[in-house]
Amino acid sequence: MKALSLQRKKYGIHIQEVYFSVEHTGQMDCDLKINFCVSNQGKNTTAAVTSIIDLTQDAQKIIADFRLSHRRGIKTCLDSKELDYKVISKPSYKDIQAFCKIYDGFAKEKHLEACNESKLRFFADQEALILSQVTCLKTGENLCFHALICNGERARLLHAVSNFRAHVQDSTMRNYLSKVHRALYWFEINYFKRLGYTTYDLGGLCITGDPELEKVNHFKRGFGGNECKEYINFTPCTLKGWLAMHYLMNKL
Repeated sequence: MKALSLQRKKYGIHIQEVYFSVEHTGQMDCDLKINFCVSNQGKNTTAAVTSIIDLTQDAQKIIADFRLSHRRGIKTCLDSKELDYKVISKPSYKDIQAFCKIYDGFAKEKHLEACNESKLRFFADQEALILSQVTCLKTGENLCFHALICNGERARLLHAVSNFRAHVQDSTMRNYLSKVHRALYWFEINYFKRLGYTTYDLGGLCITGDPELEKVNHFKRGFGGNECKEYINFTPCTLKGWLAMHYLMNKL
C-alpha cells in the first residue's frame, strides 16, 4: 500500500509522520518518527480502533449493513434536487483555508483541536487530500463538510463537520442536517468505489469512554463497518524525540 509521509517541525523537534505503512527503510532524518494506521504493534505504541468499510463489496451489500435510520436518511436526501454534493479532488490552499475556518469554529465549541492547516496543505501537495461538501441550492448555505486523506487504495476521514451551530434552536433543521450528513458518507463511499479504492475508513473510534465522543462512535457504527484494532507506533531517534514521544503518547 502506498505510504503518505510528511516532515514537520514543532517546538524545534523534527517529526516524520507516515500513514498506511508498516516499516521504514534506511536512516531516518528526524528526531521522532510516527507511524499511523498500522496493524503491527511496535515497541512504543498507542492502540487505536477504527471502522472500515470494504469497498470491494457490491454497493447494495454495503448499504444493507447500514442502520435503518441511516438508510432512511440517505434515501431522503441523496437524490434531493435542493442539494448539491461535491468532491474537491484537488483542493487549493484557498479551499483548505475555507474548510479550516469552518471546522475550527466547530472544534472550539466542542473543545477539540483545531485543524492543522499546514498538514492539510502538505497532503494536498501530494494529491492525497480530498474535500467534500453538501450545499443547499436554494440558499447557498454549506451544510456538511469532510476532509479525507487518500492513497489510491484507502480513503480515511480526518475531519467532519455539519452546520448545526446555525440551527441550534431548530430541531427540525438539525434532524434534517443529520440525514444530509449520512447521505454525504454514502456519496463518498460510491465516489471512492468508482475510483477503484478498496477501503473507506470512517476515521477512528474513541476508546476513552468520553460521553460526547461515544455519540460520534454510535453514529459511525451505524454505517456497519468492520471494527479493527490498529496502532500508532513511535520511533525516537534523538533525546528530543524521546521526550516528544512521551508527551504525544499521553496526548493521543
